[in-house]
Amino acid sequence: MSPRSADLAAKPYGKIYRVLRGRWRAAEPAAAGSGGGELAEFCRRLGAFPKSWSARRAQEAVDGVIDRMAAATGAAPDEVRADLLGFCSGENPDALCGSVPLCAECPVRQYCDYPGRRVTIKDLPETERPRERLIEAGEERLSDVELLAIIIGGGSQKETALDLARRLVSAFGTFRRMARCAVGELTRVHGIGPAKAARIKAALAIARRYASEKLPAGTVIAGSEQVSRYMREKLAGLKKEHFYSLMLDIKNRLIREERVAVGSLSENVVHPREVFRTAIAESAARVIFVHNHPSGNPEPSPQDRRLTARLCEVGDLVGIQVIDHVIVGQSEYFSFAEKGLLGQARP
Repeated sequence: MSPRSADLAAKPYGKIYRVLRGRWRAAEPAAAGSGGGELAEFCRRLGAFPKSWSARRAQEAVDGVIDRMAAATGAAPDEVRADLLGFCSGENPDALCGSVPLCAECPVRQYCDYPGRRVTIKDLPETERPRERLIEAGEERLSDVELLAIIIGGGSQKETALDLARRLVSAFGTFRRMARCAVGELTRVHGIGPAKAARIKAALAIARRYASEKLPAGTVIAGSEQVSRYMREKLAGLKKEHFYSLMLDIKNRLIREERVAVGSLSENVVHPREVFRTAIAESAARVIFVHNHPSGNPEPSPQDRRLTARLCEVGDLVGIQVIDHVIVGQSEYFSFAEKGLLGQARP
């Protein structure tokens, strides 16, 4: 027998194997040492040895469990290993004690130390665990649900963090809607307590603060699409129109960003004198105007067209070129320059 057999917890190993063999019979013996991690997890759940044992000692204990089962039933150790793998291998779709154990259906549940245990993300294969996937492949490869599961951290008594994240996304739809919710609204989702809700709110608050950070002075503005991507993060979810001015030098390097006005836009709210005062003080050579449409539709209104024409006119008078006016919607943008409308806006 394995040198660690004497250290195993007292269990009716022969009886356990006979019950399992009645339902799982492998077509052929397994190779020695195969399925070590899965068999070790099964033996831990069975209570053959404590979780604190090292991987090396655990593997020796697995060999000890197999030796005991083989000795009690007269089966060959490789045969026992193959049958146990059929019961707990993640590659077997019918396995009851796989990555997510189906304790209610297990025929040896009475001998297990963890019957009815709650499923955790650690029960999933490493390739399916969100945190491990993020470390290995990067955050861009993860879905919204997987990212949210990392923030949630732990699951409930009956669900993993992934399950809770799926129900949150189903209930609220988008992170933007979650950000607008109070903690009490999030806790109405079963399994989300105040601590988990607070972590979600904190993560979304960090995201909003990150989005509101200004571009560093000297950043080269390469085009309208770059402007729309940057400003969409800043303007997303706002219920009022916000008008911004990006002041540039002759090489399109950012000098300063300024919020000019908030509210329904007109020449009374966005007065050309106030818009260009800062641009003149900063010795800007060019300027890009940006505002949002809370409706999500970036198509310019007649009022937007009139305002753009007036700003272009004043820019020509003071010697500061208006190179674009970008309207940011929910997922698209409208650029007066790209549409060839700045020239038409000038008198």
